[in-house]
Amino acid sequence: MIRDKPIKQLRWFFTNIVEKTVLRRFSKISFLDHPAIDRDRACLVLMNHYSFNDGAILHRLNRKLLKKQFRVMVVEDQLKAFIPLRYVGCFSVKKASREVIDSLTYAADLLKDPGNMLGIYPQGEVYSQHLERIHFENGLSVILKKTAEHSYQVILGVTLLDFLDNFKPHARVYLREYTGERDLAKMEIAYNEFYRACKDKQRGLHNPPARVLREG
Repeated sequence: MIRDKPIKQLRWFFTNIVEKTVLRRFSKISFLDHPAIDRDRACLVLMNHYSFNDGAILHRLNRKLLKKQFRVMVVEDQLKAFIPLRYVGCFSVKKASREVIDSLTYAADLLKDPGNMLGIYPQGEVYSQHLERIHFENGLSVILKKTAEHSYQVILGVTLLDFLDNFKPHARVYLREYTGERDLAKMEIAYNEFYRACKDKQRGLHNPPARVLREG
């Protein structure tokens, strides 16, 4: 496991150089329908994982809205490829290894501190945003069980892109607080209901004719 090792002196660099450099590829980043954030509870953010731009988007989300200590679980091979990310708050998880429990236990402990935001991509790997469903890997269930006695917010996030009338894509990040039971299967169902609703909103941009929105 590669642990995060945030360095305060690098915060300006990651915010003003790395984040801005990555996100300048977009015409705009919009955070939509964001819920009120409880300062007295940690925050678990579950996002779809469509590209390596996701980390910078999540960093901006935390900086602009959540305003907590930035912590993100990253697949170990990806973190090794971008090792400086550990200095901004990323730590690794390696599936099918003896170290995986260490990573999941560490993640669960982060949610016991109200000052933390923990970002997790429940799919585990990078997948196309055009998938019809988002699957949740089983590792999240371990975190849920280890934090069963602790209160924290769960925020669902869905990032979708469209170019429409711009040369660069507009990233819309739809947000919703999840208040249901902390059960992996039920959370996956709730996330996919939200995911489908977001895609319906996205398809309705620029008011297309109703006949092209109908199925069949």
